[in-house]
Parts: sequence; C-alpha cells; structure tokens
Amino acid sequence: MLPSPEIQGRLDWATRIAHQVGDLLLSRFRTGVAAERKDRGIVTELDRRAEHLIAGSLAEAFPGDGLLAEEGTGRESTSGYRWVVDPLDGTTNYVAGLPMFAVSLGCLGDGDAAALLGVVHAPALGDTFTALRGGGFDRPDPGAGPDLGAAVFILNKAYHPASVLWTIAGGLAGSVRAFRMFGCVSLDLALVAAGRADGLVLLPADPWDVAAGLLLVEEAGLRAGDLAGGTNTSGRTGILATRSSLFAPAALLLDASPLAG
Repeated sequence: MLPSPEIQGRLDWATRIAHQVGDLLLSRFRTGVAAERKDRGIVTELDRRAEHLIAGSLAEAFPGDGLLAEEGTGRESTSGYRWVVDPLDGTTNYVAGLPMFAVSLGCLGDGDAAALLGVVHAPALGDTFTALRGGGFDRPDPGAGPDLGAAVFILNKAYHPASVLWTIAGGLAGSVRAFRMFGCVSLDLALVAAGRADGLVLLPADPWDVAAGLLLVEEAGLRAGDLAGGTNTSGRTGILATRSSLFAPAALLLDASPLAG
C-alpha cells in the first residue's frame, strides 16, 4: 500500500534536510571543532547549528508539526505529527575525527510510541537509511543468518559507566564471535537493520537516539525488546535488537539487573 501524501511528503523532506545537515557537518569535519561539556556528554557549535537548520526548515515545510530535539529545541504539535530529532548523533566521534556519526529524524503521530517514518543519514560513510511504518526496509536477504556463536554484536553504553555495560553483556561475550563499539546509537540500529551486524545491546538511551533507528530495525523484520527479553522498546530500559532466532538466546545471556529499579 502506498503511503499517504502527508507521510511521503514528510519522508522526502526528512531525507533532504538530513543530507543538508550532513553536508554542513562534513564541511567542518576534522577541522578542529571545539566541544564543551553538558549534563551528559559533550556539545559543539555544529550540534546547535544542525538543530537550528532542522528546526527552521521544519517550521517552513510543516509549521504545525511538533519537535523534540536533543539540544533543547521544541514545540507542541497542532498537526498531529511530531518529530524526534538528533541533529548530530555521535558528537564524540565527530570531534575525534571518527566517521561514525549520523543525523537522525523520526516522525511520530500524536500519541504514538513508535515512529511513522525514520531517516538515519551517516554523511561520512555515505549511507542513508530510511523506512516507513508498514513499508518494509530494503536489506540483503541474510537467509537463516549465523547462529549465536558466529554472530557479531554491537555494544553501546549510551550515558552509563562502562562497568555497567560489561556486567550486563559479559555473559554474552563468550557466546558470540565478536563485539564492536561505534558510539552512535542511531547508526548502530541502522547497521543492524541493514544486516551489517547481527545484533545490538544498548543501555538506556534518550528518545531522539532511538526513534528513527528502531523503525528501521522493525521494518527490516528483526526483533527489538528490552535487555531482559521483554517487549519494551522505549529505550528507557535498554534495547536488545537482533534477528528473531537470536533474540531469546541472547537475552538469556544478558544480566539486566544493574538497571533494575
């Protein structure tokens, strides 16, 4: 079924603005951009400029749409649509000159917990991932895929101490082929959706980190839930995302108790 003109128009806009922001980020990439501390992590002038560009373009294209963005820009929705945006996901990587950073935009309906559409654009990698709810996600057919012992999992501690991540994921470490850490939540989810990694263990993260990427995972036909093996994908309890056949065995090897309470 074809998407409505309202949804298709928003996907087209989100893809365009993600590339515009990506071009802005690349224009200053590896030029010594300075960072300052914030409550959690760091922020740069490029985070703020990217968010300003998105907010201004959204106000022109869809003036009634709501917005929740990482650096504090926000407004209520009068149209029934609201955007959850990370203008520069992976700021630490960006400042360090590492290419694993992304622009993430998810659009939700009022009252919806899951995105109607999502765009994750990784400009330094030349990758753009998009999905519409109910529209599927184009990825190579992995067939049966590897068993757990041959799987490659991505780890992301989000804002939590590394010791918590090792406690939670330690039981899984000896049962998979490899762990990798890239430090960009939206891109981590997109890589799993695209079949470039077999799973993700993500500690609790913010809505702008996961809104678009989770839609990619779900539309790719994969399974996402919380670190205890449940169905919660809010991000507030952490996320396990992988092929359905690996979800239960991976969850059994995780210890989510450090996050309890």
